[in-house]
Amino acid sequence: MTHPADQRSVEKTIDDLLDASSAADEIVNRGIDAWNSDRLLRLAGEAVINRIGDAANKLPEEVRNAIPEVPSDEIRSNRILVAHIYHRIDYQILWETLVHDVPPLAQALTQWRENISRRPGRSRP
Repeated sequence: MTHPADQRSVEKTIDDLLDASSAADEIVNRGIDAWNSDRLLRLAGEAVINRIGDAANKLPEEVRNAIPEVPSDEIRSNRILVAHIYHRIDYQILWETLVHDVPPLAQALTQWRENISRRPGRSRP
């Protein structure tokens, strides 16, 4: 079980994940044409996926198990790809990840956080 002192760390990690998800949303809102024509935007997309993967790795197993709809293994694999095998990135797949996979991640994390904060005797740090 996560100890109260560790809960702040979990909250910070969730904040980091939601911040990266927000950045993904900003990238997506620029549209596919901007994505295809702007190298820096694609690099920003790589950075967002890297940040999501890094933060997701910091979540305790207890939290990952409590949110089974979050594909932790896939998130870690994507991070390894963009951080270490970047020469093999398929930017269309990366775009699809930003469009289709990141929003449900943010939604699941937000829902988990709301459920935790409603538990008796629990308060967010």
